[in-house]
Amino acid sequence: MNIKDFLLPLGIALISFWFIQYFFLGKQQFSPDGLKSGQHFVAPQAAQAAKPLNTEVDFIDMKRPAQVVKTEVETDGARYIFSTDGASLERLEFKRQAGKEWLTIDTIFPPNEYEKEQRCFLVALNEKTPYYYHLVDRKEDENDVTLTYRTDFGDCTIEKKFTIFKHSYQLDLEVYCIPKKGITRAFELRLFYISPRMPELNDVVDSIVQTEHGTLEKKSLTRLDPRSGWFNPPLFGSDNKYFIHAMINDATNFAQRAYYSIIDQTKLISILEGPKTSQESSWKFSFYFGPKELSALNAVEPILEQTLDYAGWLAPIAKFTLAFLILLFGYLGNYGIAIIVLTILIRLLLAPFTIKGEQKAKKQAEFKKKLTYLQQRYKHDRQRLAQEQAELIRKHGMPGIAGCLPLFLQLPIFYVLSRILSSSIELYKAPFMLWITDLSARDPYFVLPLLITLTMFLQPQPPSTDIKTRLPLIGLSLLFGAISTTFSAGLSLYIFCSSLLQLVQTMIQRRVKS
Repeated sequence: MNIKDFLLPLGIALISFWFIQYFFLGKQQFSPDGLKSGQHFVAPQAAQAAKPLNTEVDFIDMKRPAQVVKTEVETDGARYIFSTDGASLERLEFKRQAGKEWLTIDTIFPPNEYEKEQRCFLVALNEKTPYYYHLVDRKEDENDVTLTYRTDFGDCTIEKKFTIFKHSYQLDLEVYCIPKKGITRAFELRLFYISPRMPELNDVVDSIVQTEHGTLEKKSLTRLDPRSGWFNPPLFGSDNKYFIHAMINDATNFAQRAYYSIIDQTKLISILEGPKTSQESSWKFSFYFGPKELSALNAVEPILEQTLDYAGWLAPIAKFTLAFLILLFGYLGNYGIAIIVLTILIRLLLAPFTIKGEQKAKKQAEFKKKLTYLQQRYKHDRQRLAQEQAELIRKHGMPGIAGCLPLFLQLPIFYVLSRILSSSIELYKAPFMLWITDLSARDPYFVLPLLITLTMFLQPQPPSTDIKTRLPLIGLSLLFGAISTTFSAGLSLYIFCSSLLQLVQTMIQRRVKS
């Protein structure tokens, strides 16, 4: 069976897969019917009587009491830099292996003096908000590091205690609000934390919310209604292609409402709004600030698997394939070579079905040729034509769809690999060889798309194939080659190797038959 015969149905099938995945398996947004945990709502405008969303922060106008203190915390997978300005996480760097080298990826950057509200883990009050804190304690053991910050101002004391886990990407935060003696007014705290940011990707940020139905709802920043909010969400935050910044546990039910502030159409600030309190109160949260890596997600909060681009009904196949690819990398030390080996193994597994499918396709072509001959010969004698057709079917059988079996087997494999090779953080900045220095990015010189077009164009055709049949196939080869210029280098490498192996297999089969 020739690969060009499958280009059109392949395209239709891929569109069908996308349609089903997006419209039927995607995350749904539900209309509110009560104040349930994770329930969605749309806030009224400020002019209306009901309470609007509060995304602004009014800082106390005061001079810096002391020099800013920055504290660095190193874990197995990241480096955290905290600042006494806002008692905030000022910078977050992740350590990743790219081939044989190690690189750092930043997702949080220090804001400038005019971006105070963008500080991660800023605590804001309903009125004047303190900005300068003191580091009052640091403790460390073999499992975690604890940092405690405190600020005192006119009416109350705010204390923040961070616990950074060394062997995972979990971070816990405890917030204490201690009103001064004689103060009876109510305080309402809000907690701010920012979305992951990778300027080099020009990536789209998504909101992440666990709804009242227990599933994760994702929505692109560009499609997010700035008036949207959720009641008591058990999980709330944002992600991009490779990283997640999200609250995963609100142990003390702080978040009465949760909503977002959109900054420059490129960043999301997640805001948790707490209850009003006039007495000493404390709240505890757990966060996942880390990569979209299956083992890391499962170690902290398994439901975050739903943020992966290959989540869905093919997730088990995707997990197995990715795990096997990582295993190959462990032996080979190069993800490009691992992709080639994986492609060879897939082609070997499909070879019996491919060979049988080609045999069926050849029989179908012969059947069609004989049927066309009979239709031409007996076009004026319908009774004789029916007799000859019945005899033809008796001798050769009715043509079935067995010839399409290899295509049906390859479709889910192609879909899974396209998702894995395009979105897995394991391939980010992973080099192959020569000009391909990042398998997660497009081929910078479009060499692989050209090779894909060439191998598809060179696929052998039956001698009887006329020019009218070949022209559409040539056009489809060129079209698929053009589309592949948008693929990641890792996916393009898989398609090229698969097409090349198909070409070699067909040539060997023909030589053996001759």
